Parts: sequence; structure tokens; C-alpha cells
Amino acid sequence: DVIIRTVQPRDATGVADCVDAVARERLWLTATEGFGIRATDDFIRANLAIGNPHVVAALSNGAIIGWCDIIAPRPWPEFRHVGQLGMGVIAGWRGLGVGRALMATALNACPARGFSRIELEVYAHNTRAIDLYTSMGFVEEGRKRGARILDGNPQDLVLMART
Repeated sequence: DVIIRTVQPRDATGVADCVDAVARERLWLTATEGFGIRATDDFIRANLAIGNPHVVAALSNGAIIGWCDIIAPRPWPEFRHVGQLGMGVIAGWRGLGVGRALMATALNACPARGFSRIELEVYAHNTRAIDLYTSMGFVEEGRKRGARILDGNPQDLVLMART
């Protein structure tokens, strides 16, 4: 059974391991390795303190298999309505509705945080994620061509948003 719930400080190790596993695939996230337990703990505590939507997918044994967070990307008052979505699900659990459940739960928490516009960036080769985001009401707003060069290969970022 997969439980979608608000992240807790006790989840820092599991979230750090989950992010690291997805990052090390070198396909889906901007980072190619995780951020460590201390940085993850700080991130979780900051999100909880200011009410940013941050949820995890956990198994009954407590293992974290996915996350979704929505943070304020800019500090200025004129942008307080904007949230930036980040998420991931570990291999083996993709395509089973975990990402959709994570996103739905996090997006439902956005009005309480004051977020009415949610933005995200996704690599153009990640068509599964793009299909998921589109099905959740996101639309493409542009592209950053060659935004990343990984192992000598340029990769485009697709800019998407939901209002």
C-alpha cells in the first residue's frame, strides 16, 4: 500500500535517498545526485514552517518512494502567487499512479498557501511526465533550447504552468 501524506522531519533520510536515486539516473532531474540528509532536513523543515505543499509517497514500512513539493521560487511580493513544482518517483513505482496522486495532493494544498499559478520545468525527452502534467492541467509556455548539456548532449527544458 502506498500512502500519500505530508512530509515530516523524520522522513529526511528517506526523502534524501529517494531524491538521490532519481537524480543518479541522470535523466529526470536537474541535479545528478542528491542533496544529502542535512540539506534535505533543512528543506523539509523550511517547507513545513511556511506551509509550502510538500508530500511524500510512503510504503507501509515507511520507505519513501516519491515526493512532490511546491515552493515559492521568487521572494518578491509581486510573485507570491507563484509556486514551482518539483517531484520524482523512484524506478519501479512509475506508471502506477503514484506521481498523479502526489501531484493532486500537493496541488490541492496550493490555495491555502496562496499559490494560484504553478510552474514547472521538465526535460523535453521526459514525455511521460509531460503527458502527466498536461493531464493535470499544465500547458507548455515555452522552451529553453539546450538548457543543459549532459555528457556532451544538449537537452531542452519545457516550461509549463497551470493557473
